Amino acid sequence: MSEELDELDRLFTSKNVEDVIKFYDHFDTVEQLIEWMKNRPSAPMKIYEVEGEKDIVVVIPTANHEGELAKNCANNIFKGQQIVFVESNGPFFNYARSCNFGLKYALKYNPKWIILSNDDVYRTDGITELINKIEKVDSEKYEVIWINSSFYHSNKVSLCLPAVFLGAYYKLDKFKNKRYSLYKKFSANIFVRNLNGYFGLRVLFKPLVKFDSIGDFSIFNADLIRKKEKIFDKNFINSDEDIYLSYLLFKEKIHTARITFNVESYAGKSLGMNRARDARGIINDIYLNSLIKSDFNT
Repeated sequence: MSEELDELDRLFTSKNVEDVIKFYDHFDTVEQLIEWMKNRPSAPMKIYEVEGEKDIVVVIPTANHEGELAKNCANNIFKGQQIVFVESNGPFFNYARSCNFGLKYALKYNPKWIILSNDDVYRTDGITELINKIEKVDSEKYEVIWINSSFYHSNKVSLCLPAVFLGAYYKLDKFKNKRYSLYKKFSANIFVRNLNGYFGLRVLFKPLVKFDSIGDFSIFNADLIRKKEKIFDKNFINSDEDIYLSYLLFKEKIHTARITFNVESYAGKSLGMNRARDARGIINDIYLNSLIKSDFNT
């Protein structure tokens, strides 16, 4: 059994997209895939801190707390605030677990708010402006702060069903065709679409529900973190965990405030953006479907 697991992880973490696609051939059902996700090891996590103001604590998952990206966060982007770096790396890195670990750890400082950010943020409107705007939000009333940003964060997304048969379209691209075949094999027919600046191919999908998604920059009331046993679902493997959490916040009618604040990041620089990573994301799309399908009777 251990040899089989080693081979599965080798395929899943490969930089070769064809290897990642072969990974899915080892499973016949959604239940088997999810069982593999649940039993997958987690990379070690270690906390490194930068001292600062503690009413608003910043949590940042990172592969290297001494790397260029993390140093920019400490010395520029979030300078002056208490920063909790959660360092974790390697093939078993799990973003959701790192976020949960850091968010719970940050509670030791008894903050009012916790900012959760990726380490690849390279420009914002400035930490002083952000803190001033957060402090004007009533922490007794609101549990999450969304940001109106010109970039990727707090974007509006939609869960959709195909409005037309997609097979012909996806056959135009070899990888997309394989991905579509896997969605069919594992009965994943709900798709996520970004509605901020997204114009192409909307006609192909029928929206089921629209809601705000945290992306990779979010602001939580510390009381919300205290009362939640888990924040992100740790079974996701580095994608879709933010979509599912955002959907739950919407579904639970969490009280949210909104501020205007621009955040710009490299959006994927830490883990890379390529076809192999896209292929790994298929497992998260399938898992997301398994969690939400009953809500839409699909």
